[in-house]
Amino acid sequence: MVAVFAAVTAQTMVAEPRIVIPSFGLILTAIFFGLMVYRWQVDQWQATLVALLILGYFIYLGLQIPVVLPFANALTIWMVILLGYAFIASIIPVNILLQPRDYLSAFILFFGLVLGYAGIFVTLPRMQTPVLVGYQSSQGPLWPMMFVIIACGAISGFHSLISSGTTSKQLPHKPAAKRVTFGGMILEGVLSLLAIIAVCAGLQWHGGTPGLVYPELMKESGWIVTFGKGFGQLVAPLVGATVGSLIAMFTLNAFVLTTLDSATRITRYITEEMFGDALGMKFMKNKYLSTSLVILLALWLALGSWTRIWPVFGASNQLIAALVLILASVYLFQKRQPAVYTFIPAVFMTVTSIGALIYQMVGFFQNNNYLLFTISAVLLVLAGDMLVEALRVIKKRGYA
Repeated sequence: MVAVFAAVTAQTMVAEPRIVIPSFGLILTAIFFGLMVYRWQVDQWQATLVALLILGYFIYLGLQIPVVLPFANALTIWMVILLGYAFIASIIPVNILLQPRDYLSAFILFFGLVLGYAGIFVTLPRMQTPVLVGYQSSQGPLWPMMFVIIACGAISGFHSLISSGTTSKQLPHKPAAKRVTFGGMILEGVLSLLAIIAVCAGLQWHGGTPGLVYPELMKESGWIVTFGKGFGQLVAPLVGATVGSLIAMFTLNAFVLTTLDSATRITRYITEEMFGDALGMKFMKNKYLSTSLVILLALWLALGSWTRIWPVFGASNQLIAALVLILASVYLFQKRQPAVYTFIPAVFMTVTSIGALIYQMVGFFQNNNYLLFTISAVLLVLAGDMLVEALRVIKKRGYA
C-alpha cells in the first residue's frame, strides 16, 4: 500500500502540477494548526478558521504557480520526496501532524462533497458510460477481480488496521467508536458514489472533447486526475471546471497523503511486532530502523511496475477485511450474539479474495514475475492459517 500510494500521488503531481502547492501546504498548515491548539491554546474554532483560510490561499497559489520539476525522471523524484515525507510523518507523535491534518482534511472532504452533489443537482448530468463493457477486462474476469480492484468504497481491511492502530487511541470514550467507525464508512460510501457519478457522467467514454475521455485519462494521467476532471465538469456552473478539478484533486490527494503516512506507521508497527517481538530481533524495535526498512522496500516496489501491484494490494486489502469479519464473527459466537451479519460477508469476501489471489498467481508465474507470485503465495498461507485458527476456536466452543 505504501508503494502504491506513493506512486499514485507522484503520478498526480506530474500530471497536474497545480496540486503540488496545496498538497504540501496542507502539511504546513496542519503543523501550524496543531501549534495553535496544543501549544498556544488558541480556541479550536478560531484556529480552524485561520487554518482553512490559509488552505484557501494555498489553493489559489497552486492555480497561479504550477510546480513542474525540470527533470526527465520527475516521477521518481516525487516518489522519493513523498516517501521521505512518509518516513518523517510516521515516526513523529500523532498530535504534531497526523491528528491536525486529518481534522482539517475532514473539512476539505465535507466541502468537496457538498460542492460535488450541488453540482450534480444543478447540471443533472446523464451517464455517458455503457451499462456493461464486458465480463472480461485487462485485469481478469468480472468475478473475482472487480471486487478487489474497486476497493475501500464498500469494505476495507486497511480501515480495520487504522481503527486498531491509531483511531482507537484518539477516541475520547468507548461509545464514540460506533459513531466514528460506522459514520466514517458511510461517508466513504457517499464519496465513492460521487466518484462514480463524476467519471461516468462528467466524462465521455469515447470520442467527444479531448482531455475528457475516461479511458484515455485513466491511461495517461491516473485515477486522481481522472476523478478531478469529471468532478470539474459537474461543478463547472458553480466554480468553473478548472477550479473544480483542482478542488477535487486536492480533496482526494489530501486523503491519499493521509493514507500514505498512516500506512507507513501501521507497517512499522507490524514490522516491529513481527520481527522485534515474535522473532526476538530486538534491533527491529528501533523505529528509525524499522521505518527505513519499510520505506526502502516501498521505494523498490514503486520504482518497478507499480501498476501491477494494485490488484495484489486490492486483494490483500479485501482479504484483511474478510479476516477481520471472521474475527468479529468468532467474537460474536463466543458472546452468544447473532453473527450472520458478519459471517456471510466474511465467507463471500474470503472466497473472493482468495480466488483473486490464485488467479493473479497463475498470471504472475506465467509472466515470470516471481516477486508478486511469492507475495501472493505468502498472503494465501497467512490467510489459511487465520482461517484454521478461527475454525479451531469455533469448533472448540461448540459452535460448529
